[in-house]
Amino acid sequence: MDPQELVRRAAKNEIKADSVHQYFMYREHTESKNHSVTKEIIQTPQGGLGSTTAINGQPLTPEQRAKENQKLEKFANDPEARRKSQEAGKEDDQRDQLMLTSLPDAFVYTYAGTQPGLNGSELVHLTFKPNPNFRPPNHETRVYEGMQGDILIDRKALRIAKIDGTLFKDVDFGWGILGRLYKGGKFYIEQRDVGGGHWETVRQTLEFNGKILMVKPLSIYSTETDTDFQPVPSNLTVAQALDLLHKSDQTVAQNGGAAKEADSNRR
Repeated sequence: MDPQELVRRAAKNEIKADSVHQYFMYREHTESKNHSVTKEIIQTPQGGLGSTTAINGQPLTPEQRAKENQKLEKFANDPEARRKSQEAGKEDDQRDQLMLTSLPDAFVYTYAGTQPGLNGSELVHLTFKPNPNFRPPNHETRVYEGMQGDILIDRKALRIAKIDGTLFKDVDFGWGILGRLYKGGKFYIEQRDVGGGHWETVRQTLEFNGKILMVKPLSIYSTETDTDFQPVPSNLTVAQALDLLHKSDQTVAQNGGAAKEADSNRR
């Protein structure tokens, strides 16, 4: 298949997948400079809930756990707060769709071979560089003008398995705010089938420096790794999700240093 057409079909499948509602409970581990947070996340039709289980690899103290439970209970019982969170998530999803829609035309793709994927799948490796004929339709997609890198597409599922991009020049951007990202910035996204043909992002790394509104310094360094996906019922209520999170917290507390050990293993 022509590389450009392969990306076009994969991008369409990514957008189509957003309309399929399947819910999971999973562990989210986020690392920034000199700091890390581990959370248990549960997705529900009424929005997601997350409970912190470890900070810098250490399980929460009883005092920290009490505060976390109080905050979680307050959010779970505040429909307006959950509504605002859902709206913010929808805005991000809309921006993601804009980025995906432009992905096939924003770059020139070159076939670079294949490599084995998970469960016997085959990944098609393409390199990409900016398409000189591409005209960004919005502020979000202007970042494509200064980006190059590699993309891996699962040949059978026609899904994007990995994107590894680097900024080779300064670029202006818009993502709810306006600013500039400096040359050398990097981003990495990895996706895979987490069960039943449902794909989720399992790793995302962002490393950028720049300015917001051309004045305020901007520095982003973050790696998020999501693991241990377990499907939950599509009719799961917020109250039931809250109960599951409390049970998970109790298990972590009973295991003592288990969270620290699991954190070290992921590293």
